[in-house]
Amino acid sequence: MLCVCGATQHTQLLAERDADQIAVDDLTRQAKNASGVMATLIRARRDQIQAEIRAEREFERALNTAISSLLDVIEVTVQSAGPNAILDATDEQLLELLITGGLGDAIDGFITQQQRINEAVSKTLSAVDPQFNMGLIASQVEQLQTQTISDIFEGVVIPTVKSTVRDGLRDLRAAVPLNTVMSNLQTRMNSAQGRQLTEIKTKISQYGRGLTAIAGAAAELDHYLYTGPMDGITRPFCRALVNKVVDERQMARLNNGQGLAVKTSGGGYNCRHSWSPVTESFIEAAELDQATASDINKANTGGKR
Repeated sequence: MLCVCGATQHTQLLAERDADQIAVDDLTRQAKNASGVMATLIRARRDQIQAEIRAEREFERALNTAISSLLDVIEVTVQSAGPNAILDATDEQLLELLITGGLGDAIDGFITQQQRINEAVSKTLSAVDPQFNMGLIASQVEQLQTQTISDIFEGVVIPTVKSTVRDGLRDLRAAVPLNTVMSNLQTRMNSAQGRQLTEIKTKISQYGRGLTAIAGAAAELDHYLYTGPMDGITRPFCRALVNKVVDERQMARLNNGQGLAVKTSGGGYNCRHSWSPVTESFIEAAELDQATASDINKANTGGKR
């Protein structure tokens, strides 16, 4: 697990970006050392991580722009109409301010990156089962895309912005000067954004894993290879499982210790590992190892740390 306890938001984001690049570099090395369909599968997983990274970074840039614009609008509105004009704004009105301020670009960019994630997942499935057609799950993919966008914007961004703005502007009722209130609000927004981005990052990764799970179920595959980097910052939970295969029964026993579903969240927040559905013939041809009861116990013990 990447530990950033006590770090500033800027330091935390730099550390996470270093971890992202380490993951990509490690998977590139793994692909070079592999051959055949296994190399194809690893490269597809690397491509999926890169698409997720692009989605996260584009979202961060758009969110910064939208928040900056929102703060400008808030200051002008408070000066002209008083704090209640913002404090009494509905969720829809706050959303409209964010979208027109730049968050609309984040939505468009995320939809583009979702397609790239879809393509990477398709390559993963094709490497394992060349006959599988992603078109068979088109409606489920669309539902998952819509739900993920809703989870990010309605579940993470809007509630956080709403509470941060309203908490900040309450100081105006205590006769705190507007410039002081706006400065404090900017600080609160920056602090909240770190938590937002962690949640958003997790939602984006969950999208890719959720798509993989849907495709695996449609292909009637019930064995999963755990793929991803194996480096100095790999969680104990993940380290016990990387490059091993688990079946559905073992999957149900896994616990990452973070209250998140293992099939769609891997080792938990900021995890860069993923499950690749595999056929029994693929397992045999690639000489993959089936996880043992000891491996499952080690993973669960690591998840409790």
